[in-house]
Amino acid sequence: MAAPLPITDRPVRLGVVGLGQISELVLPSYLDRDDVTVAGLCDANEERIVRWSRDFSDAHTTTSLDDLLRLDLDVVDVLVPTPAHGDVVCRVLDAGFHVQVQKPLARTVEDAERMLAAARSTGAALRVMEDYLFYPPLVKLREIVQSGEIGQPNGVHMKIVANGLGGWDVPASSYEWQFEQALDGRGMMVFDHGWHQLAVAHSLFGPIRRIFGWVGATEIVPGIVLDAPSTLVWEHDNGVRAVLDITFAPDMYFRSDYYTGDERIEVTGRKGYARLNRISAHGIQEPSVVVYRDGETIGFHAIDDRPPDAFRASTDHALRWFRGDDRELVMDGAVARDVLVALITALDSSQQGRPLDVPRP
Repeated sequence: MAAPLPITDRPVRLGVVGLGQISELVLPSYLDRDDVTVAGLCDANEERIVRWSRDFSDAHTTTSLDDLLRLDLDVVDVLVPTPAHGDVVCRVLDAGFHVQVQKPLARTVEDAERMLAAARSTGAALRVMEDYLFYPPLVKLREIVQSGEIGQPNGVHMKIVANGLGGWDVPASSYEWQFEQALDGRGMMVFDHGWHQLAVAHSLFGPIRRIFGWVGATEIVPGIVLDAPSTLVWEHDNGVRAVLDITFAPDMYFRSDYYTGDERIEVTGRKGYARLNRISAHGIQEPSVVVYRDGETIGFHAIDDRPPDAFRASTDHALRWFRGDDRELVMDGAVARDVLVALITALDSSQQGRPLDVPRP
């Protein structure tokens, strides 16, 4: 059985499996904290282990998941590629540990159901690490919408421009599994990146009841295709309608120290609108959040708006929850399953060429 919660008399003991590119954003959020101890690091690549053992010198390091699961841990962060989530998460849950898994929850609904069943059988928490929900400008956007300042929300427009210039250097190995996964329709832009936008929409307006996907394709080099241009259109249970527009601009530059890309979210209400101008990169040189109402525009300039800010806030929440200081876990396995089902329904819709109702549990 999983460790009883809350954990109040000692630091949370954490293990990590998977030390690829995303670990460069996840693991720094554990440094210099006295409420968590990174006790184990696991990756098949020994060079990655060496890289992180310098920062977490007291952690046990191993290339074997079985070895990691023999440690005295409370929680395991699963940061392996998405196609491996189902098997790795279930092994960790079956071993009696709480799990935080990098988004998306799973590659298939069947894998998601296996994870939820394993969590129920051991009493473990299953949390998806969805950093966008903690990105400070998005938190501000949600506060504005929920306050009623722009009136009753009626619609949402989301935009992603996938560009080819700018951002950090990502090893080719971090993309190989993405391109392999894309061969069966789960592309990098709609499935992997679009998860963020559907998760944000779900957090703002609740479950999605109907969705239409129109997934395009652009060949980058022979044999490698990016799933853009693409468009998703959906309606929430509460009647709010949304559009996600994904465009590929390979020769466009955006300044970023991390992932690049131009992302915007605009919520229109009966009285005005609230717009988020950027997430991953610094495209529009305006305040990260602006509000229009009654002929006036208000800009919010002093909001932390870099990707590490979102990951730190996500870690803050998780550790508060494990210690009993936060009452609601964001996002748990059941909510993540709902997002995954809506996303896969959008892909099915594109193949069938018509809108589809989102199945309910």
